[in-house]
Amino acid sequence: MRLYLAKPDLIYFEQFNEMMEEWCESGTQIAPWFLDKPFESIEDFEKFIKMLDDCEHGIVDKRFSATTSFFVVDESGKLVGASSLRHYLTCEGLNTWGHIGYGIRPSERRKGYATEVLKMMLEEAKAKKIYKVLLGAHENNRGSWKTIEKCGGIQENTVTIDGDDEPIRRYWIDVFNLEIQIGSL
Repeated sequence: MRLYLAKPDLIYFEQFNEMMEEWCESGTQIAPWFLDKPFESIEDFEKFIKMLDDCEHGIVDKRFSATTSFFVVDESGKLVGASSLRHYLTCEGLNTWGHIGYGIRPSERRKGYATEVLKMMLEEAKAKKIYKVLLGAHENNRGSWKTIEKCGGIQENTVTIDGDDEPIRRYWIDVFNLEIQIGSL
């Protein structure tokens, strides 16, 4: 099934909450950074959408990077995950997670969606003239780092950060020299 990157929008309120309830109940890591839990009200969700829009336009705390965020939807319009692209790296971003974050809701995993999302995000990076992309994955998240490797990731190192017991594998992908074809690989 084909996937699409959609701008966060109020039309996804109910689906977003369903996805986040599923994720929270699963006990698995929630990614990317902007996902957390279901929203109590549509007004809170609207504030969240505004925050993501501000973030895309560089209205962020100086410790953070301007970031474009997407919801990932399938052909039927079902919300299956989310992704984000940092436009530049702060010191923390350079030393840990990098430019791209993505996550697929637990019930939709193991369908090849992570690979397709990462390929679409690499195209987004290329469109923003980010030709060398850094990504991170927890050492115990084999599926994530295998996806990164499948999409051309070359491991630079493994790091540990304060407050996170799990080492992070860091990868670079040279987007400029990578032939990305959505639907292949």
